[in-house]
This record gives sequence, C-alpha cells and structure tokens, in this order.
Amino acid sequence: MKNLKPLLIEIAWLIGCVAFTIIIGILFFGKAIFERDIDINLHDTYFVIANQHFFICFFIVFSFTFYFIKENRHAFNRKLPLGIFLILGFGFNVLLFRTGPIATFFNPWKSGWTVYPPLSVKAEPTEVNAITGFAPTIFTPLNALLVVQILVMALMLHAVYKYGKSKKMISGI
Repeated sequence: MKNLKPLLIEIAWLIGCVAFTIIIGILFFGKAIFERDIDINLHDTYFVIANQHFFICFFIVFSFTFYFIKENRHAFNRKLPLGIFLILGFGFNVLLFRTGPIATFFNPWKSGWTVYPPLSVKAEPTEVNAITGFAPTIFTPLNALLVVQILVMALMLHAVYKYGKSKKMISGI
C-alpha cells in the first residue's frame, strides 16, 4: 500500500485538474460546451471545433500550470510528478504547434486583405492597407506562439535540471 500512495496522490491531482477544467469550461461557455460544437467564423473561413478538443486543450494548459507550481515547491525531486509534468509539457507544445495555422487568421497586419461588400451592394472591393514597419514583423500571432513554446520548453528543461541536481545532491557526487 505504501508504494501506491504516490500514484493515488497523482491520480487525485489529475482528477482535480479535470474538475477544474470542467468548472472553467462551464463558467466561460456555459453548458453548451458539452452539448454541441463551437463554431468560429474568421474572415472567410469557418472553423467548427469539437467540444472535446476544447476540453483537452484546457486540461493540458491548466494541468501543466498546476503541476509546475506544485512541483516547483518540491524542487522537481519526485519521479512520477516530473514524468507527468514532462508529458503535459510535450502535449502543450504539440497543442501550440497545431494551433499555428489558426493563429494566422488573427494577424491584423496581414497584407492583401480585401473587404468585399455584400452582394446586394454594387460596389467595388476595397483594399485594406497593411501596416508596414517593425510591429508586423515582430508582433504576429505565430511569433507569440513560438515564444510560448520556447517558454514551455524552458520550464521543462528547468524541471529536468532541478531533478538532476537534486539526485546529484542525494547521491553525494
């Protein structure tokens, strides 16, 4: 029974993360998040995202954050929570990588946008002028996702470094 205690504690933490994710999902989206798909209309593209994908994404983000805070107190010297933290970090990076194509639609400085009037109006389409300069090259949604990915990887490397350092101190090397 003594060997099962750490496993049961981590299962309880994961169940707590699931409960927190459900509560936050209900607070932000209401009970509709569990009944139907979420529709997002961006420019001329229509995204339909299944509700379980929202749940999985929120779960990964919240669990990664909770495990980082929880294990930072213990200096990442426990093997099972560190493994869970690294798996969540890997999932978070995959999630950010897969979000990249969607993030391109949120770029306000994207050049070449054309605003088309409704078909009932007999007018010519107008070009939207792209902003030129420093801001469009640095502050894009894809660059923001890249910065978050680098931050997540840095936190994972920090955790592994702390784990190795704590094991080195225990063994006396």
